[in-house]
Amino acid sequence: MQKPLPSKLRAAVWASALVFFFLSPRTLGARTLDLSDLRNEVTFFDRAVLPNMSPPLISPDGVWVACVVSQSNYDDDTSVDRIVLIDAASGSAHALLRDFYGVRNLRWSPGGDRLAFLGSVQDGNQPQLFVIDTKTATRRALTASADRVDDFAWSPDGFALAFSAADRAPRLRGPQRFVGAFAVHDNDYLTTAAPLPSHLWSVAATGGAPHQLTRGSWMLPKQLPILPQHFPSDFFSWSPDGKRVVFTKTLDAYPADDDHATIAMLDLRSGRAWKLTKHAGLESGGAFSPNGRYVAYWYPRAGQAIAASDIYVTSPSGGDGVDVTAKLDRSPWFAQWMPNSRALLVGAHDGTHENLWIVALDGSYRKIDVGDLNVSAASVSRSGAIAFVASGPQSPSELFYLSSPTARLRKLTNLNGYFSTIQLGRVESIRWPGPDGFQEDGVLTYPPAFVKGRRYPLVLQLHGWPAYASQTAFDTDYPGLTQYFAAHGYVVFEPNYRGSDNLGNRFQFALFGDTADGPARDIMAGVAAVEKRGFTDPRRLAVSGWSYGGFLTAWLISHSDAWKAAVVGAGPTDLPADYAISDYNVLDRYYYGGSPWSSKQMWQLYQDQSVMPYAWNVHTPTLILSSTGDTTVPVTHGYELYHALHDRGVPVSFIAYDSNEHFPSDPIKSEDIYRRWRDWLDRYLR
Repeated sequence: MQKPLPSKLRAAVWASALVFFFLSPRTLGARTLDLSDLRNEVTFFDRAVLPNMSPPLISPDGVWVACVVSQSNYDDDTSVDRIVLIDAASGSAHALLRDFYGVRNLRWSPGGDRLAFLGSVQDGNQPQLFVIDTKTATRRALTASADRVDDFAWSPDGFALAFSAADRAPRLRGPQRFVGAFAVHDNDYLTTAAPLPSHLWSVAATGGAPHQLTRGSWMLPKQLPILPQHFPSDFFSWSPDGKRVVFTKTLDAYPADDDHATIAMLDLRSGRAWKLTKHAGLESGGAFSPNGRYVAYWYPRAGQAIAASDIYVTSPSGGDGVDVTAKLDRSPWFAQWMPNSRALLVGAHDGTHENLWIVALDGSYRKIDVGDLNVSAASVSRSGAIAFVASGPQSPSELFYLSSPTARLRKLTNLNGYFSTIQLGRVESIRWPGPDGFQEDGVLTYPPAFVKGRRYPLVLQLHGWPAYASQTAFDTDYPGLTQYFAAHGYVVFEPNYRGSDNLGNRFQFALFGDTADGPARDIMAGVAAVEKRGFTDPRRLAVSGWSYGGFLTAWLISHSDAWKAAVVGAGPTDLPADYAISDYNVLDRYYYGGSPWSSKQMWQLYQDQSVMPYAWNVHTPTLILSSTGDTTVPVTHGYELYHALHDRGVPVSFIAYDSNEHFPSDPIKSEDIYRRWRDWLDRYLR
């Protein structure tokens, strides 16, 4: 068996930029993917954490593309980041910064001579704001807060940066130092102190004491809201004349109250701030157009939090503006102004792909031809050139470049050439008529040595986060996992059920009040469509998924005995408990229409769509996976499901990881999850 590169050799490879970028694939022969192969994947960011934390960034003059690349170190269980500059014309590259942790939010200075970013020198430290000179590689730390810096933006003249960070906790004196009590509100059950609001500060680009720009019990968001599904690259931006800042203003410091967020404008001279639109909440972002005449922001279709996110464009003087992406009818994962201020570059799921469009201010749009690639992050230069990260059906992510939206596509990197001679499974889209009049889709991945006429076990991998979508890509929500399963002889099916964001607002909003049975019927209609093709064995059928995919897995095994094995990863099986103790808690009301305690009818709705009342019906051997410190889906859900199965003699194993993350991102923990997931399938399907 081919082993991964030893860590010392990997470090040597990274040390040489040319070798790092143009290392020829090793002669691996016609062999299939093994778990150890995934150790060699170089990533641009962690899609499982946030979708657009470190997109490639083109310099203002269009000469360089800066990107963050990361590779796991299995000796100390960390992921080490580098900032790499790539020549847009030749593809030659050099590492500007090495051996940092959690690097994200790259921003070129207006003059293109410096890069600012968030990161930390030591693993586990809170991210701080740094500036690095791109010619001398001289690095300067601009903040040294005990808390994290959340976001930042350059001033138009390049002399200063605005950033958001939490207020300092008040100093307690006397006996109050030891009380350790706080008032509970819309917080998760592991909270140990009242959250502190995050506000705007400014700091000189050369360093010095920061100056606070905003104050109050309200705050700027610290993270991307879970609901509504908005993914702005920034929560604030400067006006081109440097006199104002447009920003997202939330109600208070509790993340579950981010649904009250609105767009506000701050006058930097007077310190006065005012609300920009008439919406009562559900807004996010705030991006000035390059000419300063417009502000783009995010707001859900018809004001429904679980509907498609749309991009609105309004005037800096105020007003709700115009929904420019309504005609596109896709829920953006990223949006950026084009340099002419007359259109935006938008990326979104589209069927089983993730595509790019140019969307004009009148709502008209045209798709950019990227072939069979799935684009996960992109940026635009002042000349209109586009750099983006994308994954193919059988290839991990690389960096690509378009000199204009209609230009010929060029591949700039070959960081993952290692995988080019490994035999991977064929990937294809599949469509079927679903229940309730929907035309639905999903992805099939075949075993690498697929033989026509043979019947194979069928494994379902259900995507998490309802408003997501499975794509024909090597790197999706869990990079390489589908191909890893296929290499073990399984046909892998990834259906897109109602609630997925790839088929328009009607399909996405159909999840309202029907979060279990409706998606389950969509999934089973997809299974029937696959089985009609005649190459799967209906006696060897397994279902698995993480987060919302874990919830649907648990629902399916509690309503059918067709399954030979199941893997429930961090699945919220008890919905009233989910409402009460998770980090998004009260936001569940947008899926069901209210609090479970608002009426007996609403309580019954939550119960009817929870798994636990049906756990008596589960007979499928089930592996449960969870993190002990997960606040998105608390580990208590796993304990409930485990005892419901174990106490009745159903084959079950419950593995809990010592982690505070929803899906542990530590390299060794992640690898262990993949291994246990596959081993459980092997035990009952092979």
